[in-house]
Amino acid sequence: MGYSTTFNGVLTFKKELTIKEFCKLQTFMGQDCRNHPEWDSGDLTWIDLEIYNNNGVPYGLCWNGSEKTYDLVEKINFIIQEMRKDFPDFGLEGEMSAVGEDEDDRWRLVINESGFAESRGWVVLPEEDAVITCPYCGEQINISNNK
Repeated sequence: MGYSTTFNGVLTFKKELTIKEFCKLQTFMGQDCRNHPEWDSGDLTWIDLEIYNNNGVPYGLCWNGSEKTYDLVEKINFIIQEMRKDFPDFGLEGEMSAVGEDEDDRWRLVINESGFAESRGWVVLPEEDAVITCPYCGEQINISNNK
């Protein structure tokens, strides 16, 4: 059956994309790496990402909502490496939150100081005012240690 992880957030482009950058980036979106031996992507599978537009302008990358998304950190790093072959100044910034099927499977996909993606632990909020809003249902959740 497999395991599902959902992602929320947008990894923004460090600079506005040129048409050539956009065209090359678009070739990776939604593709199965196994169908592209020329990519030298190892055993990566579907790239479950899409280009996020802000008022019609390409703004960043976001998860496309596919079930059974695996290895997203590695796939984002693959895209960054491939884009930098032709466009050395291509870069992303920001982070996405990741929530797996298991209750304690929560982490962040972060673009680090070197410009590549990595997984990091969930941010623990302080005890006071530790209420968050679920991005899916809008419910207020108190995650304080003292309540």
